[in-house]
Amino acid sequence: MEDDISLTDKASNALLQAAPGNVKVMLLLAEQSRHRGDLNRAIQLAFAARGLAADDGETAATAADIINRSVPSWHLALVRDQQRNTAFEAALCRNVKPGMRVLDVGAGTGLLAMMAARAGADQVYSCELNPAMAAIAKDIVQANGLDSQIKILPKSSRKIEPAAEMEGLADLVVSEIFGSDLVCEEVLPVMRDVVQRLAKPGARIIPMSGDICVALANWDDLEAQSVADVSGFDLRHFNQLKKTHYKLQGANSKLKLRGPAQDLFSFDFSDTSEPNPRAAIDLVADGGPINGVAQWIRLQMDEEAELENRPGPDATSSWACLFYPLPEPLAAGPGTTIRIEASHNGNRLRLWFPA
Repeated sequence: MEDDISLTDKASNALLQAAPGNVKVMLLLAEQSRHRGDLNRAIQLAFAARGLAADDGETAATAADIINRSVPSWHLALVRDQQRNTAFEAALCRNVKPGMRVLDVGAGTGLLAMMAARAGADQVYSCELNPAMAAIAKDIVQANGLDSQIKILPKSSRKIEPAAEMEGLADLVVSEIFGSDLVCEEVLPVMRDVVQRLAKPGARIIPMSGDICVALANWDDLEAQSVADVSGFDLRHFNQLKKTHYKLQGANSKLKLRGPAQDLFSFDFSDTSEPNPRAAIDLVADGGPINGVAQWIRLQMDEEAELENRPGPDATSSWACLFYPLPEPLAAGPGTTIRIEASHNGNRLRLWFPA
């Protein structure tokens, strides 16, 4: 397999040398690189082609399509989440001290890195795995006049060499690589590696810990996610392919919590030991119809503040609430308990109802 990739790279380079500046060739090779999983090369070629043909609308549109497809759509909602932004900046202002070296894991737009610089960090190193986002973050940092304080590292934190690329270990680590189930962006193995290799002993970690929260709930639209008789045919077997959970906005008016919240998993991001991968708890009903469990996250920013996306009518978080359906809906009286079990592998949460 390695020989095939090497030959493809050689052929691509030869084609570029034979047709220097040919934007059509560059875009063709960019698309091929993207399909092969070489995102760095695809983005480099697309940016280069767009730069060479700035007045060519078709080239610009094709290059933008290649670049934009590499960027998750949730980035825009994330940077517009003022509750999140305020919580992170407040924590940085409380914890950043003059002369500190800060590591920002997951640069995104560079927003948290710029907040750390504004809070007084001497130097900020911000790593970003996505090559398109890393390139734009660098432009944003420069446009805000902070390129002397902030260095964007276009790579995974796992590939950072601290002595060569950070001039030493970090006094403070800030990260926002959390998904709606907390663990799905590999935050646990990433933070273990960061704390072990890239941070000073006792370094401040923002957020310092996180919890996966759950409560019994009822979602009025759950039945609409199933099929039965359609055009005179029985399609109920198709329901075997239904989702195991659904992403809902926290302010969804058809989602109602039906009991007190409990913590399913809790993680200390400064702890380098392996966390418990399984949990089982009994959730208590407060009465009324129940057809599933709602799940959300809570981040303990530092000793003073937390950030939580608990569902409710006033919820505004960019993180979703996840809803896990019960095998069958039920009418539960106050005090009824329902057991749930869950596991995680450091990158994915699974939740189920034991028989």
